[in-house]
Amino acid sequence: MVNDDTSVSAAGQVRSVQSLAVSGTHLEPNLQQVQEAGYGYFAFLDRLARPFLRVRQGPAGTMVVRLCGVTLLSFRVPAIREKAGVAAICFPIAAGLLVQQNKRCRGELRLELHPDRLVMAVEGYYPALVGSGSSRFRRWLYQRTQAAVHRRVAARYLKLWLSRAVAEREAP
Repeated sequence: MVNDDTSVSAAGQVRSVQSLAVSGTHLEPNLQQVQEAGYGYFAFLDRLARPFLRVRQGPAGTMVVRLCGVTLLSFRVPAIREKAGVAAICFPIAAGLLVQQNKRCRGELRLELHPDRLVMAVEGYYPALVGSGSSRFRRWLYQRTQAAVHRRVAARYLKLWLSRAVAEREAP
């Protein structure tokens, strides 16, 4: 089961963390694996919502998510790191229709591989739907639309990635 911890601050900043416990196996995270998982998420997103939603990789690994040609989200070059048995890839959020204009280049989409769990997080992001000033209604609306879609897609991807990782480990 995927655990979810999603909140929107009064200032309109989002923290959304989905985690999936790994049972019956022990992962050995590394930089190549987390890089493949990170870019794999965007490939999964591209396949999931085609033909309307398209995801493209740009120069040096930047990513762009478009809906009918309109850029919803763009991401800068990711940072990949490994520390104390945890590997992570962080895609800094750059801009797009879903980002508050005055809060661009803030926040990140992060995927972490731990020996005992997988984590996908969006942190420090200011969605346009919430707006500056962040009324309770707009936070409520965001939670039930854009955030709900993110949670479902993240949960589906984490489960898919884990099932593939377990199958690869068990293959002769």
